[in-house]
Amino acid sequence: MDYREFKEELARLVREELGENVRVHFEMLPKNNGVKVEGMVFSQAGSPASPVMYVEEYYHLWEKGVPMEQLVEKMAWNYERYRDRIQLDPRILDDYEAVKDQIFFKLIHYEKNRKLLEEVPHRRILDLALVFYYRLEYRGERATLLIRRQNLSRWGITTGRLEEQAMEITPQKLPPRLMTMADLLGMPQEMPGEGGLIRLPMYVITNSDRNLGAGTILYPKFLKKNTEMLGEEFFILPSSIHECILVPGWTGYRQETLAKMVKEINRDHVDPREVLSDRVYCYRKSSDGIFL
Repeated sequence: MDYREFKEELARLVREELGENVRVHFEMLPKNNGVKVEGMVFSQAGSPASPVMYVEEYYHLWEKGVPMEQLVEKMAWNYERYRDRIQLDPRILDDYEAVKDQIFFKLIHYEKNRKLLEEVPHRRILDLALVFYYRLEYRGERATLLIRRQNLSRWGITTGRLEEQAMEITPQKLPPRLMTMADLLGMPQEMPGEGGLIRLPMYVITNSDRNLGAGTILYPKFLKKNTEMLGEEFFILPSSIHECILVPGWTGYRQETLAKMVKEINRDHVDPREVLSDRVYCYRKSSDGIFL
């Protein structure tokens, strides 16, 4: 059974499992970096939300030998579970005063998301774009909505004011987390080398959730506070949209070498939807700024 046959059979069985009150159809859904994925969209009369489950994930499970019956049960269970979780209605964004304390920012690649950026307030930073989202928390669950230009029109505020709000809220509610690469990988801080033990001079910066945390490099004065450890100039490697790697300037690494490494890792190991950039940035304490 190829992918097309699989998805049609899965949809047929899911419809039988959930009954006629639940409608199921397929949509190609845009994700980060212009990537599109096929989703099975569920809708039910009286519900403003439409849960989406990505067909490719289930197809990979089927290829690994998971029986179709189990996949149908899993999808039906996930749908029922979703109904008891957050039902995030876009109309929740109608009142700015009610949502402003849950407005955050994140970084995405500028060129790869150019079409999306036509619809959302943003600010270009080097080859990246600073964009904004609303986060709803309910009964221990979270959901997010990207803030669009029509939201600003409804609120009567500018992109500048939106950024000021997000710059205040994001570091406050998602504080930075700086750890050594060794800690992240569960390795010892020092490794055997010629002439004795050597330290692994790389650090990972993310937020307290370790999700959409690459923007921590923009937290006011945070990088400057760590120059005693990292040096007055150091490199920033965009590991993914979730975190960045900091490499002290005194390590002797060349920017070109690091850029080649980032590009290879992005190509071979990072989900295309989570790639931030192939470029390497340099932070300088003297100007408290990030440069290509």
